[in-house]
Amino acid sequence: MKVIETDQTTRNLLMYCYTCEDAAFCTTEEACKACWAEQGLLDNEENQGTEETQQFLRMMHV
Repeated sequence: MKVIETDQTTRNLLMYCYTCEDAAFCTTEEACKACWAEQGLLDNEENQGTEETQQFLRMMHV
């Protein structure tokens, strides 16, 4: 799994944990990261960024 930067972790906490009903059970950053990975949130975000980058590069090449 990709190493998560501190600012990305903060953003993920706000996006994913703020509305999560089970957020009280995640007492450490590692528990949050494990939860995100279990739910597939980290993979989706990484793939989305890659897709956006590829689309941008195609637009610039045209």
